[in-house]
Amino acid sequence: MKLKTLVSGVALTIAVTALSVGCSNQPSDESPSTAHTATSSASLPPDSLPVRMKSEIKKGVGFSVRDATDLGRTVDLQHAELWRFCLSRKGDGPDSVDLGAVPYGEKCPTHWAAHVPTLKTPSVIGQSFEHAYDTLLKKGYNSRFIDVFYGNGGAVDQQDIPRVDGEVCKQYPQPGQPFDPSENVKLYVAVGKCPHT
Repeated sequence: MKLKTLVSGVALTIAVTALSVGCSNQPSDESPSTAHTATSSASLPPDSLPVRMKSEIKKGVGFSVRDATDLGRTVDLQHAELWRFCLSRKGDGPDSVDLGAVPYGEKCPTHWAAHVPTLKTPSVIGQSFEHAYDTLLKKGYNSRFIDVFYGNGGAVDQQDIPRVDGEVCKQYPQPGQPFDPSENVKLYVAVGKCPHT
């Protein structure tokens, strides 16, 4: 178990280091913008998840990162700057902690696994892809579970997502459907006409 915690800490160290190179400076009640993450060198708000992760790394403590609510979302470490640190508790392994977080658009719960109303899938049809993708990330959707279909090709690889340009013409699940952390979101981006489903 100690090795698993150490490996998790090392992987997160890399993620935090990459995030701390450049992030946007926003007040703690606002959501940092993903568009400026890689270009700004200002520091993150003190309650941001990457700041807390970096603090645990400096202490030499192993940690895991979890949704602080009962929604069961997987915290997106590629976009950890969009998450606010809320709670901590002793972890499973010795010298380890669990860090609880929520997206910046939500209030921190007062206790672990606090019940919150089930999220509804937002409507992003008709929006530019960049805005639609950003909207989903800020709602707590994990980038690894968002499949993007661009033009007539299949799903776009994660590293090619920054090159997607166009308007979202279809989405799945449909707007207003309850959030399900086990379900992938599918965005269809038009190049001329909307891609097939």
